[in-house]
Amino acid sequence: MHRITYCIIVTCMALLFASCHHDHNFTLTGELTGSAGDTLLVEEMAGKTLETRHTLITDDTGQFSFTDTAANPRLLFLHTPEQQYITILALEGDQIHITAEKGKINESLTIEGSPASKLVLTLNNELIRANGILDSLSEQYQKLQGTPFAEQAISRLQGEYQKLLSQQRDFVRKFIDQNYESPASLLALSHQLARQSVLNPSTDFDLFTRVDSALYKKYPESTLVLNLHRFVVSYKQQQAAQPAQPSSWIGKEAPDIKLPSPEGNMVSLSSLRGKYVLLDFWASWCVPCRRESPNLVSAYHQYHSKGFEIFQVSLDKRKEDWVKAISDDQLNWLHVSDLKYWNAAPAKLYGVQSIPANFLLDPKGKIIARNLRGPALVNKLKELFD
Repeated sequence: MHRITYCIIVTCMALLFASCHHDHNFTLTGELTGSAGDTLLVEEMAGKTLETRHTLITDDTGQFSFTDTAANPRLLFLHTPEQQYITILALEGDQIHITAEKGKINESLTIEGSPASKLVLTLNNELIRANGILDSLSEQYQKLQGTPFAEQAISRLQGEYQKLLSQQRDFVRKFIDQNYESPASLLALSHQLARQSVLNPSTDFDLFTRVDSALYKKYPESTLVLNLHRFVVSYKQQQAAQPAQPSSWIGKEAPDIKLPSPEGNMVSLSSLRGKYVLLDFWASWCVPCRRESPNLVSAYHQYHSKGFEIFQVSLDKRKEDWVKAISDDQLNWLHVSDLKYWNAAPAKLYGVQSIPANFLLDPKGKIIARNLRGPALVNKLKELFD
């Protein structure tokens, strides 16, 4: 009697273990039409590099399958010989099935059995659409290079690019609002257009905290989720450590700045009296600053001839980095710096604790607006000049 009871207990434990083990697995099957005998690599993002986890060989009909563990959400990439990728966000219990045509992955891909992967596919399809528009803008620009219409074209195309970037931001915000409890929102937070992040923590931090709050409770051991959680905690600490900004500068006369230009000439802010001037604090190493460069270029092209000037103060440490960034971003206006990083005298004078930061001055040198970014700058200039 005892032996029978023991056998029943052992059998139940074995079944329970097998059931739990299965729950932590996911299965990926698929059919890649026209890929008989091809080698497919299953790669995973590990830190900042891709590492190969599996090698699959498709059968005579282009089918393949494999099973692996997914105790945590796993971001996988199915890499084809044609250097195309299929992104998979695998969760435990997923029975993922994909179909696609060799060489036409983007146009033919379907994913079933993985809600998170289907959401990632939605993100990728939107990015493909946006990149198509971006390619069209680039072609127009190339055709107009060297023509009498080049300057006008640059201004128009910059405006179209900013419009597209704004549309992508709206799309991503809506996507996360609807899917913040899905790991797919992790990829939405890092959505990029032309290597420029669509979201900026300084303006979209509510999304970062919302996704973190939802996913950290569900997947506290996930590397992907932990990376986001550490970022959110660190960002909050940085913001809390920043001293309070000075009282409103609006209506006050802007303190003068006199520093060397890249050529070594002393240039003063007060020398620009009579013009509307954007006093802009930035640095070559500041990613959000560099993202703002196209906005500044567009505004400068539209309103410089009407009396608008930009006086840009760099918080760089190395002159070569500063000069290279000016050239790379085509920032054809006045630049000064004492190359003292955060110890720069103008930054202390204006109470600048984070960059980008800017102040818009009227022709009398009084501050009339602060921190105009994106379309806000052009809208303000339109109000002033038009």
